[in-house]
Amino acid sequence: MILGVDIGGTNTDVVLLKNEDFEVIGTFKTREFDLSKIDVDYEAIGIGIAVWFKKGKPVGAPNLERIPKIETDKPRIVENDAKCFAYYSAKVTGKNNVLSLTVGTGIGTGIVLGGKLYKGDGLAGELGHSYVGGRRKCKCGGYGHLECYFGGWAIKDVKEKLENEAIYDTKGFKLFCIAIANAIMLLNPEIVTFGGRIGGRLNEQVISEEVSKLIPEVFKPEFRVIKDDYAVAKGSALLAKDLLKV
Repeated sequence: MILGVDIGGTNTDVVLLKNEDFEVIGTFKTREFDLSKIDVDYEAIGIGIAVWFKKGKPVGAPNLERIPKIETDKPRIVENDAKCFAYYSAKVTGKNNVLSLTVGTGIGTGIVLGGKLYKGDGLAGELGHSYVGGRRKCKCGGYGHLECYFGGWAIKDVKEKLENEAIYDTKGFKLFCIAIANAIMLLNPEIVTFGGRIGGRLNEQVISEEVSKLIPEVFKPEFRVIKDDYAVAKGSALLAKDLLKV
């Protein structure tokens, strides 16, 4: 049995992988989360967390107030949360070349190429911190990043805007689509997937239509919104299963 944990900027989700099935353990506030208080028997653990890793070491966490306790004596894998989502996306879609975006407190990006996670020198896939213009201050310390315009901390009344679809009229959404289009032209993925508590509630058709206007038809991938708040946690468990061979 493998525990899967998704530590995000606001919420932490926990699932248990039993053979091929997932059991949802629960959702906790990240600022209060303590792994030692999860009363579940498990053999290994996969942890997806909103942290930048380079050569296995954390080098930044713009959207985390603190990194929760993740001490355990069980075998474990710790990876960036968006990369775990990309891994899960590849598994559930059956695609080998995947571009994945999580939109929650911030914007995360994961890439799967040839069926394997692509990390470059460790940090590949951070569209949220790509420059889109202006001088708005980003939580990472930079200016004019995509996250300054789109995502949980950038958009006021985001839940209301999702419900009444006003989110698609925002400057942030238009910049979001431009960033996706640029990434598609660079990577030529088979599919682009979206997740997170905001991304998983976006309209698949609207995204497809808006991004498709910005790229040549021959580059157009499939678009898929994965409506599963536990997708990152599941991806981290699957990653642990495959890498730890348990």
